[in-house]
Amino acid sequence: SYFHFVAAEAYRARLIQMGEHPSRVINCGDPGLDNLERLTLLSREELAQALKFPLGANYFLVTYHPATLGKLNPVSAMQELTAALDRFPQIQIIITKPNADAGGRELGKMVDEYAARHPDKVYACTSLGQLRYLSAMKHCAAVVGNSSSGIVEAPGLKKPTVNIGDRQKGRLRASSIIDCAESAQAIAEAIDAVLSTEFAQVVAQTESLYGNANASSQIKEFLKRVDCPKRISKRFYDLPTGALGE
Repeated sequence: SYFHFVAAEAYRARLIQMGEHPSRVINCGDPGLDNLERLTLLSREELAQALKFPLGANYFLVTYHPATLGKLNPVSAMQELTAALDRFPQIQIIITKPNADAGGRELGKMVDEYAARHPDKVYACTSLGQLRYLSAMKHCAAVVGNSSSGIVEAPGLKKPTVNIGDRQKGRLRASSIIDCAESAQAIAEAIDAVLSTEFAQVVAQTESLYGNANASSQIKEFLKRVDCPKRISKRFYDLPTGALGE
């Protein structure tokens, strides 16, 4: 690629460190946040009607994908997650099925079985779609799992995240995110922490580290005005001497 559009300044620095010229690495934020401004999210009542599932006082929004390099195998990790969720019988769960990575189909069956055991507490589906998913996030008590949406979108909506395991390791973390190990005890303790009054104050003041929900427009405007050469010959960009503290 000749131009690179990145989600944060730290990621821009990393690409420059890899030899890309600074003028062609643009920090525009994460496009995933654009939908927070573009979509008119559903009210809590509208969401319940769309899901055909009565929503009580509080619910978790849960997504757990198989972590190919996780410390536990995906099935064991899902068992630990559901065991942790069972420690909060008063809180409902909206859970979306995992992606198509290795082990995803088996975890999907586990999600269906978990929902069948708790029909009044758990709503499960393959995908909510952008509108319903972000609406569910807007009204939830916490986002739980290992999805990137807990890292990127949830802080933009001022929602706490319990991020499980290492799947999102290396991504920038807002103050509204608590990381925990893939064990029922660690997950339950993290959930208790994000539900606390003290952490609610932290979440209220959290700021997105991935831009201001206008990445798409920034990229479009840049491409409209840029003079892109017809024949491209990239040269390696060397950082100034001492830039890495040597």
